Amino acid sequence: MKKTVVKKIIASVVAIVITVGIVLTVFGDKMLYPTYETTESTEFAKNLGAGWNLGNTFDACEKKSTEKTGLESEMMWGNPETTKELIALVKESGFKTVRLPVTWAQHMGDAPDYIIDEAWLDRVNEVVDWVLDSGMNVILNTHHDDAFWLITDYEHEEKSTEILKKVWAQISERFKDYDERLVFETMNEPRVFESEDEWQGTEERRDVVNHLNFAALETIRNSGGRNAERFVMIPTYAASGLEENMKALALPDDDRVMVSIHYYYGTAHQSEFLDAEKKWTLADKNEMYKTFRNMYKYFLSKGYGVVEGECGWTDRENLENLAENTKYYVELAGKFGIPCMVWDNGLHFGVLDRNNLTQLYPEYIDAIV
Repeated sequence: MKKTVVKKIIASVVAIVITVGIVLTVFGDKMLYPTYETTESTEFAKNLGAGWNLGNTFDACEKKSTEKTGLESEMMWGNPETTKELIALVKESGFKTVRLPVTWAQHMGDAPDYIIDEAWLDRVNEVVDWVLDSGMNVILNTHHDDAFWLITDYEHEEKSTEILKKVWAQISERFKDYDERLVFETMNEPRVFESEDEWQGTEERRDVVNHLNFAALETIRNSGGRNAERFVMIPTYAASGLEENMKALALPDDDRVMVSIHYYYGTAHQSEFLDAEKKWTLADKNEMYKTFRNMYKYFLSKGYGVVEGECGWTDRENLENLAENTKYYVELAGKFGIPCMVWDNGLHFGVLDRNNLTQLYPEYIDAIV
C-alpha cells in the first residue's frame, strides 16, 4: 500500500515537473522568439524556404573595366555554362528558391538610355524560366554594379539613380507578366566600392541607399503588368546586419516589400579561413541571436519580411562541425520566420558540383534545407 502511495506521489511530482517545464519552455520561446503580425510580406518571405545562389556566374565581370563583354562572361570566373540540368539538381537537392545574381554594367550601352544587350537579357530570361518551370522561386537582382556605376554617396547619387531607374525599367518591362514567384531585389550590397568604411557605411551612404531603394521600387511599381504587386526586396547599406545599418533603413509604405540582409557569421571570404574548426559556443550563439532579434525589432515587428539573401561557410574539412553549425544557424533564423539563401560560388563556398551535376557536401545541404 505504501509503495502504491509513493509511486502515485512520484508520478504526480514528475507530471508537475513536466508541466512546469513545458510552461517554462513555451514562455521562454515566446520571450526569445516573439510573435508578430502575419502580413503578406512576412508570409511570402517565410515561404521562400531554403535558397541557393547561382554565384560567380551572371554576376561575373571585369570590375572597374569600361570594356563591354558578351555571353562568355557567364564563365569568366571559372564556372561552366548554366544548364537546365543544373537547375534540376538544385530542385532535387531540396531548395525552394534560386537567387540569381546579375551584373548588368558590362552588358549595356551608354547614356542616356543605357540599353541592356538583348542577348544578355535573353540569356538571363532563359535561366529564370528554367527555375520557374521547375517549381522554384527566383530572386533577380543588380549585383556587382557597385564596382561600376552604382556609387552610394551624394557626389554620385544623381547618376546612380538615373542608371538604376533605366536598368530596372528594362528588367521590369521584360518580366512584367511573370507571376509573383519572380522576386526583384533592387540592389545586392550597395556601398562605396573599395572605400574607407566600405562595409560599415556612414550616415550619408545609408541615406543614399534609402533614396536608391525608393527610386528602384517606384520604377518597378510604375512599369505595368504584375509589377505593381510584385514582391520586391530592398537591402540595408551593404546588405549589412550591423544594427546601425538596419536601424537606418527607410521602409516604404508597401505591403509587398521585404528586407534583404547578408549575414556570414563566422566566415571570411578567404579560402584558407576555416570557419568550422570548432562548434559554436554559447557566446557565438548569443551573438547570432542578437542579430536576428534586431531583424525582428527593425523589420518583422513592423510587418516587413526578412530574407537572408546570402549566408554560407567555407570549411570543407570539418564537415561534422559545418553541418551542426549550419543547422543551428538555419533553425535559429527559422524561429524568426527568416529564410536562408546559401551562397555557392563554385569555389570555396561550393555546394553543388556544376560540372558533374552532383552534391558536393550532402551533410551541408541537408543542414540548409
